[in-house]
Amino acid sequence: MTVREEKRATGISHRWPKALIIVVLLCLLTDPAPTGAGGLKDIVKNLWGGDGICLERILAFTCDPHFVASSLGGLESLSTALASNVGFSAFNSTVTGFTFDIERGVPVQTQRSLGPLLAERAITLGARKLNVAFSYTRVKYTRFRGDPLNQLSLIFSHIDQNGDGVLTGSETDIIQVELDLDIEQEVFALFATYGLTRAWDVGILFPVVTTRVRAEADATLISTLPVPVHVFGEPGTEPPRSMGSGEETGIGDIIVRSKYNFLRDYGSWPDLAIVGQVKLPTGDEDNLLGTGETNVVGLLVASRTFGPVTPHVNLGYEFSTDSKQSNVRYALGFDAQMLPALTLAFDVLGRWEHDGDGIGDRTLDFAVGAKWNLFGVLPVSANVLLPLNRDEGLRADIIWTVGLEYTF
Repeated sequence: MTVREEKRATGISHRWPKALIIVVLLCLLTDPAPTGAGGLKDIVKNLWGGDGICLERILAFTCDPHFVASSLGGLESLSTALASNVGFSAFNSTVTGFTFDIERGVPVQTQRSLGPLLAERAITLGARKLNVAFSYTRVKYTRFRGDPLNQLSLIFSHIDQNGDGVLTGSETDIIQVELDLDIEQEVFALFATYGLTRAWDVGILFPVVTTRVRAEADATLISTLPVPVHVFGEPGTEPPRSMGSGEETGIGDIIVRSKYNFLRDYGSWPDLAIVGQVKLPTGDEDNLLGTGETNVVGLLVASRTFGPVTPHVNLGYEFSTDSKQSNVRYALGFDAQMLPALTLAFDVLGRWEHDGDGIGDRTLDFAVGAKWNLFGVLPVSANVLLPLNRDEGLRADIIWTVGLEYTF
């Protein structure tokens, strides 16, 4: 028996292993190059040289360190909070409505609907089917805890120099910093899903992320004294304005996942499935290309089709190696077949970090999108994600994604 005949006899297909090998090679070949100390995540912290703000005392003409601790602490806290909230990778749910019959050379419709976009439906891809897709996502963060990202204010206080617990005289001076921040991300994602059986499929997402950060800060000394003791000036002191910027491109956090549809077409019950997903810390945390944490997600998925409409519910838990980022996840929505080749999807998506740090612990988003089988077997998808609570953490006014997929 030849090798080809043996493959046919065993029913083994090497398309999926080859795709996996290609992804692994890409991971090894495109490792992002390191940038300067701290990378993009420390651009805010590194304003004014990374050592805090040191003013001149008029009488001493030397650097006065009495604002250094508060300014360095404030900049570092903001930098850490921003970095922990940056991160987005959309793994579109693969419930394709068309597959390609290789023997007949024609597309065959397999589902009434082309499926949801950001949520999950219980139905799986199908045995020995391979779905490959590409998506492009753009995120421009605009608010932090409800405040415009280009109009953030920080107040740095003078230390209690004599330790008496009361700030008097020049100790009442403060530094007010106005920050103009610009944080953007682009995510180019290649992902694939393979049906091991009719009810079980596995998938992988390989993202390439570009992150851009720009920071401009203007500091003002505010004093109640008739003759200020502290001033911005020379020699050996900081200027009132400081700037920093950077851009990095590299691998993001790779995601592997599996879905098992354990109940299907069973009387009046909805279709049920469980989804397991692992996000690996492959992205460069210092350059905001990844979170630096491993996340494991378990989801229970329920869906049921009523004519052209399929409501779906997702409920699960995401465990993170950073315990503060562990969260409850949920999604509620439906997808509807408007035309044989057009499906619309609507979802409300939520996350709750029960042990969070108070920044972005509860996020709620509304997603609307469409899948259009424009080219026969190459559905085009587009969706937008809109925040319903913009005062939580680091948020964008809108996140949009476009993509293509192909099943064979």
